[in-house]
Amino acid sequence: MPKTMKSIKQYSQTLLLLTLLLTLLLSGCGAYLDVNPKSEVTDKELFSTAEGCEDAIYGIYAEIGGERNGLYGQMLAYKYPELMTGNFTINQSDNMAYVVQRQWTHDNAIAVAEEIWTTGYKVIGHVNKALSHILPKDDSEFRHTRLYKGELLALRAFLHFEMARIFAVSFAAGDAAAKAKAIPYVKSYGIQVTPYSSLDKVFEFIIADLTEAEKYLEEDATLLPVVRDNAMGDFTSNRITHFNLYAVKALLARAYWTMNDLEKAEGYAQEVIDSGKFPLKTTAGAWNSLETGTLDMQETVVGLYSTTFTYYYYFDLIRSSTSMGSMKLAEQYTSIFEADQEGNADRRYVAWFDRNNNWCTKHYNVMYASSNDSGSTATYNGNSIPGVSLIRIPEMYYIVAEANLTKDPDKATEYLDYVVTSRDQTAFADREAGKITEENIFNDRRKEFFADGDDFHNMKRLARDLTISGMGTFAGNDDATYTMPIPASVEDNYRQ
Repeated sequence: MPKTMKSIKQYSQTLLLLTLLLTLLLSGCGAYLDVNPKSEVTDKELFSTAEGCEDAIYGIYAEIGGERNGLYGQMLAYKYPELMTGNFTINQSDNMAYVVQRQWTHDNAIAVAEEIWTTGYKVIGHVNKALSHILPKDDSEFRHTRLYKGELLALRAFLHFEMARIFAVSFAAGDAAAKAKAIPYVKSYGIQVTPYSSLDKVFEFIIADLTEAEKYLEEDATLLPVVRDNAMGDFTSNRITHFNLYAVKALLARAYWTMNDLEKAEGYAQEVIDSGKFPLKTTAGAWNSLETGTLDMQETVVGLYSTTFTYYYYFDLIRSSTSMGSMKLAEQYTSIFEADQEGNADRRYVAWFDRNNNWCTKHYNVMYASSNDSGSTATYNGNSIPGVSLIRIPEMYYIVAEANLTKDPDKATEYLDYVVTSRDQTAFADREAGKITEENIFNDRRKEFFADGDDFHNMKRLARDLTISGMGTFAGNDDATYTMPIPASVEDNYRQ
């Protein structure tokens, strides 16, 4: 196991301390008054050194990537969004079956929503706990104080963005009341209850936190190299496993894109592209050396080290072939990859699917292979980082292409073609039409982000009708199709 993995794993121990402190704090006003003096002493000790600050931040990353049913250990990484688009199927015995059917009042669906909501706000509490100690510090107190501040602000924005994508209606929704009460944007750590904000206000807060984070992370322009490995050093190594400067710019692009402010989205996306730090894979060698189930060392802008994710992806989607898992690859992936195809076999189709076993191997790392897996060898080369990519560079090209569809069709075609040709497809500029449409971008996004969870949120933004085999069509303009209702049980108790 590389030093990166060993070190990050150690930091998860700090998470236990933070969780204990948060549980004590939220157990009631009386209990809070009883334990507060002791917990404050512990807090001061934890955040009095650079090592303690870093342990707390690494613990938060470990929690986001390690929480199976609530965050990116499984649920938000692929299980919820991919089932909702019909890319995978689920056993009826799984609670998610009721979610996929949009039976939002069923106890099983409510249980899923409660888990996501409470886990998300629990981690937000941990972020605010760390911010309450680190943000007041002088920027020069520790060598990397500015990085600590920037990453924590970015994490708070990211987590609220995820909660909004799931529990708030889209900007295209017609329900004014639902837009007026989206989610709470929690900025403080304590027993006080944060009121709900409107959808517009939530995104105003997201953008404000990201804009402030951007200023603190300027050093990443030199810290993050173009050619990366997984060698472990200090806090400044493996910056793609941190919310680095370019991750913040990419998330700003994604936030503005979600708001349908394509001009601002394009500006930030262009900055990430123009940095030159995340080149698209354009050679056979780059594709042949790609290890599935790991962060793409070339195209990942930010990701999470997570063996929880790699294990459960294997357990759900590879062992399912022997009825051990609960999910299976739906047949619709073949039609998705047939759309707009022209040229050689799409490298994504070749690299990410095993047609013999009907598996999507995109996130299947052989370090979890069993002797029962056909043709697999249980080895791991140790040169990459197992886990889930949160943002990859192709997304930035799609944003630029979409932003230019009307104002500069040639540029729109050029930027989609950068991705298309890197995947061994014929450039749209060289096809009969010579230009692209919105549908071309949509189709290629579906291929690129298959099993990543991103396509569901794009379809929500566009209010697309969604057809799932055996269930029929869910209307894109029906909020119930894409928005998970907030359970009444957590509305006034969302941080416990």
